[in-house]
Amino acid sequence: MQWFHFQFGWLNLWILALIIFATPVLLNLIRGKKGKAGLSRATTIPPMSRGERLVYILVMAPQFLLPLYAIFVPFTAHAILLGLALLLFMVGQVFRLKSIWDYTAGPPGELITHGVYQISRNPGYFGATLVYLGMGIAGGSWLIVAVSIYWFLGYQWVATVEDRFCTEHWPDTFPEYKRAVAKNLLFF
Repeated sequence: MQWFHFQFGWLNLWILALIIFATPVLLNLIRGKKGKAGLSRATTIPPMSRGERLVYILVMAPQFLLPLYAIFVPFTAHAILLGLALLLFMVGQVFRLKSIWDYTAGPPGELITHGVYQISRNPGYFGATLVYLGMGIAGGSWLIVAVSIYWFLGYQWVATVEDRFCTEHWPDTFPEYKRAVAKNLLFF
């Protein structure tokens, strides 16, 4: 493991970065109108103050900058680390894609509480954390591992902003859902 990598190569993390960005697009294309509606709903940013919006941008920015850095990070040659990394990556992808599927399956304008949203209020964020962590380990990159931890901590704050939005829009159902379902996964 090292902090910085700057090597061009065909077997670099750009492959995982491409998977991260291409799979949700393909899933939404497959879903057709539901995918379009879900994408529109998912990209709606809750109302925030100017300061909150700045923090939001700072939290979200790494997920868009990470693929650029991934171009220069080769896969690790350590078989055990690579195996663990790819397992984390795949589990994270399953969470991300299942959350997108469930998100687009919900009726527009209703709180989503079915599917993977029964075990996590933020399965896409949780899955993204696992994906980025797996990506960092796959490349032997402390920098990407640190970004995945930063992302996890940052999305805890983003989730509170989204919880506030949900409380305002679904005052009858969201508080009970919030009590019943963990922010991240099962128990935390």
